[in-house]
Amino acid sequence: MFSEARRVGLLGRLSSSLGPIEASIPARLKNHVSSSLVEVAAFQRDVLRELDHIERALAGLATPVLLLKGACYVRMGLKAAMGRIFSDVDILVTKDRVGHAEASLMLGGWQTGELDPYDQRYYREWSHEVPPMTNRRRGTTIDLHHALAMPTCRIHINSDKMVRDAIPVDGTGFWWRLKDEDMLLHAACHLMLNSEFDRGLRDLWDIDLLFREFSENSASFICSLMERAADVGLEKITQQALFLARHFFGTPIPPWAICKQDGIFVRLIGCAASTRHLDTRPQWQWVADVLLSYREMYMRLPDRLLAVHLIHKASELFSVAAKRQRVEQAQL
Repeated sequence: MFSEARRVGLLGRLSSSLGPIEASIPARLKNHVSSSLVEVAAFQRDVLRELDHIERALAGLATPVLLLKGACYVRMGLKAAMGRIFSDVDILVTKDRVGHAEASLMLGGWQTGELDPYDQRYYREWSHEVPPMTNRRRGTTIDLHHALAMPTCRIHINSDKMVRDAIPVDGTGFWWRLKDEDMLLHAACHLMLNSEFDRGLRDLWDIDLLFREFSENSASFICSLMERAADVGLEKITQQALFLARHFFGTPIPPWAICKQDGIFVRLIGCAASTRHLDTRPQWQWVADVLLSYREMYMRLPDRLLAVHLIHKASELFSVAAKRQRVEQAQL
């Protein structure tokens, strides 16, 4: 179990959730638990410190800055932050302010990496975020968004409405967040419309923990969640994500709120989001990974842009193969 948890990035969360049974685990595993708990504590301190740096860099922006996903969970002290490790801080400002935010972050020490002209165009014209920005000194990464989903997505998601309804994280007025229903909807959207399933099980556990905590705070949360999902165009996506959360984690979701049948797409997600350990992963997981990666591209881009994107990626593959062949011939 611990090897499987490490493989999918959940060792810290598993260790953090052991509670009273931690004392009963075998001695040979206790070092793994202890070290992961130390890592989690240090990581969350670093996240809060990094948010202070970002706040100073964007202090003159005079616009709400939304925290998304893992950094938001940590800042709010949610149960979904328990043992959660992530690679970057996701923030969002409105599209009319994203240029100012990017410039402020650059002055604060963040910079984008080297990108070819096509990738620059992909981010600047089609994507819902600018290229990832890495701090020159600390090596930390920010994903600066101006929408919650790609504007070219085939599923029409009312991202603007979700952003407009954001609320302050605390009394400081700088950091904002999506309201409870939208936080869970965004987690479901991120899971179902991406192909990064090496962390799919973590995303499903996020959904489970968010649902349980928000339901404890409001008995009518499931009703308001499904109403909101229908309102912003995420009803089917949410039903599918909740089905998978209940399947993997026993999330207490009423039957009326989940998809009525587990179609091929949901089965592929379940296969890809399962354990990634070499000894226990599903036999056809690699097939699910490939199919879902193509589905992600199809869902993100309309036909014309999809054709352009596939041609570009194919030319990149041929270029890499040709370069490798030239190197091998030179070595003969």
